[in-house]
Amino acid sequence: MSFRRYEITLPAQYNDGSRVEQEKFLLVSEELTEQFGAYTLQWGPVRGAWTSEGRLYEELNVRIFVDVEDTLENAAFFARYKQILKERFRQIDIWIVSFEIRLT
Repeated sequence: MSFRRYEITLPAQYNDGSRVEQEKFLLVSEELTEQFGAYTLQWGPVRGAWTSEGRLYEELNVRIFVDVEDTLENAAFFARYKQILKERFRQIDIWIVSFEIRLT
């Protein structure tokens, strides 16, 4: 059986500098637990910077990751979930990466 880790980087602040409400992170953890039965949250801080349309955004982030079976259904879930997170966290984009893992 093959597994993948999906790693989601979530902003601790909105683009206007105000803090993201704690409830939004709790909702993500509840949704991932409901879907996959587990998650890992790294409060950080994980610093990041990126540019969009000539504007520099510097931010603190939270990283949450889930190890799941490598299936088309799970890949489709994360593709859909990205859109939900973009709206919920009022972001231009949400970075989700995945890579193969081996459990020993």
